[in-house]
Amino acid sequence: MEARLQQLNKVLQPLVWAIVLVGLYLSSLYNYLLYHSLAELFSVVIAVGVFAIAWNSRRFLENNYLLYLGIAYLFVGIIDLAHTLSYKGMSIFSGFGANLPTQLWIAARYLEAVSLLLAPWFLRRRLNPAALFAAYFLIFTLLCLAIFYWRIFPVCFVEGVGLTPFKKISEYIICGILAGALAFLWRQQAEFDPMVLRLIIWSIILTMASELAFTFYVGVYDLSNFVGHFFKILSFYLIYKAIIETGLVKPYNLLFRNLNLSEEALRKRTAELEFANRELESFSYSVSHDLKAPVRAIGGFARILASEYAGKLDSEGLRLLQIIRTNTDLMSALIDDLLALARLGRVQIKKSLVNMTVITNQVVTQLRADTPNRDLHLTIGDLPPALGDHSLLYQVMVNLLTNAVKFTKSRPSAIIEVGGRIEDQENIYYVKDNGAGFDARFIGNLFRPFQRLHRSEEFEGTGVGLALVKRIIQRHGGRVWAEGKVDEGATFYFSLPKNGA
Repeated sequence: MEARLQQLNKVLQPLVWAIVLVGLYLSSLYNYLLYHSLAELFSVVIAVGVFAIAWNSRRFLENNYLLYLGIAYLFVGIIDLAHTLSYKGMSIFSGFGANLPTQLWIAARYLEAVSLLLAPWFLRRRLNPAALFAAYFLIFTLLCLAIFYWRIFPVCFVEGVGLTPFKKISEYIICGILAGALAFLWRQQAEFDPMVLRLIIWSIILTMASELAFTFYVGVYDLSNFVGHFFKILSFYLIYKAIIETGLVKPYNLLFRNLNLSEEALRKRTAELEFANRELESFSYSVSHDLKAPVRAIGGFARILASEYAGKLDSEGLRLLQIIRTNTDLMSALIDDLLALARLGRVQIKKSLVNMTVITNQVVTQLRADTPNRDLHLTIGDLPPALGDHSLLYQVMVNLLTNAVKFTKSRPSAIIEVGGRIEDQENIYYVKDNGAGFDARFIGNLFRPFQRLHRSEEFEGTGVGLALVKRIIQRHGGRVWAEGKVDEGATFYFSLPKNGA
């Protein structure tokens, strides 16, 4: 249906324009003053419309080309309106004759040409709309004073003689300025939507054709005058197509072109970052994997020394040997955590319905077996089932509960609570303990790898566990956060989408 409407529009649009142009030609035969008024009022309405669109969209534009033209065309349109009202036969401005509309025409065309030349300069430069408006208002006021009050604007038309040299030379100068505007615009073509660029270029070309046509007439009702206004109608129509219609019907082509380019650059940058991240994960995995063998060898030889050569070492030697064994064990644990973190970026998540109560009970059973001398008071509340990867969610509970047991070791009784609840779009789970807690000022470091909020002498660990939890939950589309106070315990939360998205 939409395709048919587009095809119909392609057929109807030239037909409508043919009817309009024929009607304008017939109006010129019937009453040239009527034709002139219709042609000029068309351009005035377009100029005011360009200003309205540009001014009201100025907050969304990253470049100022459209805003500059909008302000300029407002004053061009006002001068064109004065030109229309002063035309021979309108009898509105008495005592001026046919020279007045010609002066106003030249003033408007100079203003339009210079504006088209300067507008591309502001594509990537700051523009103060109020200051620009004030500057154009000042120029407009000076032109009006020069033409109407001081009457010092050069004569452009003499009754019975025709155009003055100043008027003819001015038309050629205006064409030269417009040619410069074309060249300047072409150098900035990357900043424009291709269709908008073509329309503005053709509009400038037709404006030049209009100016050349106006260098030939002798009477204000001559054929060259008719042709000049005809080209002007077409040039303003193309400005309409480029700015008003595009700005209203297809705003993404005009108002958000720079945004689209920014999004494209962002997507490219994101792809580059994802590639770099994969390379970094691969590098971390390779390094961590290659480090395991020498660390294992150091640890193994240290154990051999301790068991077979202990009698040959003094107390200081045994102490140093124990330091080596402790640090190799710590390094081995750190490498294991690094490998787990690197693998997580490679592993494919296999989602299924996971019974969170079952996996929590499994983790608790293992923790009780690993800490037989601890007084653990563990309670498990109602945990809603989750849609996710069973083994990864099991790892989350292992890390959170292991942390809870670790950070309550200074308490006579460890009180740990596991619970959950269902909210609108997600399930929320938590692990609460009465342990050492943490300083809320440093909560930003809590889930970062190797960032520890407690000294290693107080609590063992590598500082990777919570980072691993965050990475797993994020890959499931959830979020992680925590609450706590020093010596008052901590609560760690994570959420999972109900639909597993």
